[in-house]
Amino acid sequence: MIDTAELERLLLAVACGDQQAFQRFYRETSAHLYPVALRILREDGRAADCLQDAFLKIWLKASEYRAGRSPMAWAAAIVRYQAIDLLRRMPKDEPGWEEPDWEREEWGAVHNEAALYPAERKRIEDCLQKMTTEQRQAIVQAFYRAATYEEVATHFGAALGTVKSWIRRGLLFLRDCLQHESA
Repeated sequence: MIDTAELERLLLAVACGDQQAFQRFYRETSAHLYPVALRILREDGRAADCLQDAFLKIWLKASEYRAGRSPMAWAAAIVRYQAIDLLRRMPKDEPGWEEPDWEREEWGAVHNEAALYPAERKRIEDCLQKMTTEQRQAIVQAFYRAATYEEVATHFGAALGTVKSWIRRGLLFLRDCLQHESA
């Protein structure tokens, strides 16, 4: 994969309507962004459709990208939100929908070959392991599996406010831990 500076240059060119830059940005990032959609939607066809829709949004919203921010993180956020929107619009009784297997779901279950930045991923995993079990599981389910706060609360048999508190405190801990790890 090309370096971050080149991806940023491409994205800024896309913001100016450069179709060739968009084609190259797509070629360089799509294989890395597809697993983001697949992990949430759990089905190849849906993930491919999601990625197509997400790249349309990337094309349309490229002018909103701010230099200095990771282009991959920016694009991955668009893919993630698109996948969550699609997941939440799916009827629960539609074929292919299954409840998450909460006990078997782990942060480390992502396809390692799809990891965008292995060193950053390792730092995140290390910080997650330092959290309380409730915080870690709630954050993984809410952000990694795109479960709603209500679904997380139901799974844990906890009050909604308690789950929100776990997630908020966990995110603050994660932020502080990652800042400390990078220092």
